[in-house]
Amino acid sequence: MYIKNLITCFCLIFLLTHCKENPFMKTEKYPYAVTTTASEDYPMEVHIGYFLDEKEELICGVPKTGSVESGWQYQGAEGGQGGDKIPAYLSLTYISYAEKKFYNVEAKLPAEKILEEFRKGYKLKKYMSDETEDLTYGKLTVGMAPGGVVVLWLSGKSHRVEICRLQAKEVFVDRNDFYSNNNRTQQEFFDVFYDITLSDSIKQDIKERGIPFGLWDEYREKYNYRFTFRPYDDRDKFTYINALYYNGEAEEILKPDLALKKYTSRGIPYRCNFIFFSYSTEIIFNDREMIQVFKEMKKKHPGKPIDIILTPNFLYNEIKVSVKCED
Repeated sequence: MYIKNLITCFCLIFLLTHCKENPFMKTEKYPYAVTTTASEDYPMEVHIGYFLDEKEELICGVPKTGSVESGWQYQGAEGGQGGDKIPAYLSLTYISYAEKKFYNVEAKLPAEKILEEFRKGYKLKKYMSDETEDLTYGKLTVGMAPGGVVVLWLSGKSHRVEICRLQAKEVFVDRNDFYSNNNRTQQEFFDVFYDITLSDSIKQDIKERGIPFGLWDEYREKYNYRFTFRPYDDRDKFTYINALYYNGEAEEILKPDLALKKYTSRGIPYRCNFIFFSYSTEIIFNDREMIQVFKEMKKKHPGKPIDIILTPNFLYNEIKVSVKCED
């Protein structure tokens, strides 16, 4: 009888250990909505798409919300799609109006990384307080860019983290399957929607310089840097930073981390809100300028960290922004 109970005990321990090692055996749920976004000024539109779980069972569709071009820095348009299972596979077909092309991607997703990020979550600063609360992400955002670039992020309040970058391939989709209009040829369909969806300034830019393929992968390159404050009064300092990056990621940098003054690997900054003891400011950075400066620093000082320095004048009505690496 003792031996029988002992064997049963060992079997239970084995099963529990096995379940612990396999993240998909857990019953934890992380509800999320699925949203879509696209590179700013280069509109995209979903034709059809869906997510599957690790058993290749349908979780939800990718929302069809019309043309999107709000930019990677935004959480994207919702269309009533979502789930609570960890996605393991994406199928997506969409149109890139600026390129006059349809793209398709069929890809396995890093499900364990998605689960890890859900579990890790983030700390959010409570409104008008130094206290924080522990939250996790509530949106899975699909971003598209020219050249078949597809990126997935997990999005939350003031926080966003990249999951993976995928490469879509050009495919043929009959214009009548996408948009019912038998009076236009395939080329006429592309030409008409090119004229409708793109702004005149972007059309002129494409005519003169072409589509900047590769720019969105340059956005994804990370640099080891920190924000540094050089106040007029040495007693002043950062108390809070809300940062949004060109690679689509976002974070809050809170007092404990600000006090460490550590360098962190990040994409180039897009829009940042800086709060000091008595003042605050919002700075929008130019992408081409930041890419040029950071690349030059990285080339001349490989492996060395970079400082983005904010220097206010006496009245805080002007702030000088500079970049420094070594001397």
